[in-house]
Amino acid sequence: MEKKTDLQQYLSKISLDHGALVVSYTKIRRVEPVMVIGFPFSNKWILDRPFYITKRFGEEVWQSWKLLRDIAEVLRKEGYFADLKTPLSVFGDFRPLAVSAGLGSWGKNGLVVNPQYGSRLLFASIFTNAPLESSVSQSRSDQLNHACDHCWQCINACPAKAFEGNRFHKVRCFPKAIRGCSECVQVCQGQTTSPLAPK
Repeated sequence: MEKKTDLQQYLSKISLDHGALVVSYTKIRRVEPVMVIGFPFSNKWILDRPFYITKRFGEEVWQSWKLLRDIAEVLRKEGYFADLKTPLSVFGDFRPLAVSAGLGSWGKNGLVVNPQYGSRLLFASIFTNAPLESSVSQSRSDQLNHACDHCWQCINACPAKAFEGNRFHKVRCFPKAIRGCSECVQVCQGQTTSPLAPK
């Protein structure tokens, strides 16, 4: 491929053609390019059966891994370094990368809220030295952080009242979460048009 824009467009296209819902780019330390990919999340995969990985969840993770592997192979063939991290990678937290890449804003539920998919995304990343450009400016990324300022659906939906008193009570959340609760994720619709005050 001759141009870096061609490479970036190609990587985005094959991602969206093979199961990704959203794709964007950012940089770590403002220098190292990162491709951030959002895959669909469903509570049918694992949260309905929280003590073992269901066949469906395994299939989806396998699909995402194959896509990431194919993208990494394209980058390596072009002579670039590529290190992939799947949604199950022991890497750290993908949320700051997703926000930095403009894929959403920080939600009150502590997850990334995408305008179209709400909180129902699983993120993966590919770290590379390919000349990939960031998708959004820092000022645009900062603006996205205010997308759900006036929405309270995730707070109101929590059966454990884990968000009480302007703080997150993980001790309240955890017993529900391990039994499959995902109410704060399921009610999140992204950009809401009707602000709801906390109950």
